[in-house]
Amino acid sequence: MNQETGIIIDSTVLNSYKNGDACARKLILDAVDGDINISVSTVSIMNIWSRDTFDRKSEIGFTGIFSFLKIISLDGDVARYAGGSLREYIETDSLVGVEQAVVAAHAVLMGKDIVTNEPDRYVQYNSNVRFLGNYID
Repeated sequence: MNQETGIIIDSTVLNSYKNGDACARKLILDAVDGDINISVSTVSIMNIWSRDTFDRKSEIGFTGIFSFLKIISLDGDVARYAGGSLREYIETDSLVGVEQAVVAAHAVLMGKDIVTNEPDRYVQYNSNVRFLGNYID
C-alpha cells in the first residue's frame, strides 16, 4: 500500500465494511492507523447513506470513520469530466453510474487508483482500478 499517493474507494468498499468484510475492515483500519491515505467522494457517501439498510448506528459509525478519510467534494472540473463520461458511456439516471463517473473523474484528475469490489464497472474509464481483495493481499 502506498501512503504517499493514496487511493480512492467507492461505496462498494464502504458497504463491505458495514457488512463486516475482513478486507474492507483491514483497509479502513489501515487508514485509521495512518498507514494509508484513503479518499472518498461525497457522491459515494451519498450513495451509501441513501440505502434502506443504513440506520442511525451506521450513521454514527461512518461519521467517525470519515474523520480518518479525505472527503472529496464535487467541484467544477470533476463535474465536467464525469458529465462527459456519463454522456459517452452510461445511463444518466443511475445513482451508481453517477457515482462511478465521479469516482473515476476524481481518480484520473488526482492521479489515484480506485479500490472497489466491482472493478468491471470502471473498465470504460481511463483510470487504474484494483479489486479490494487483491489490493489487501
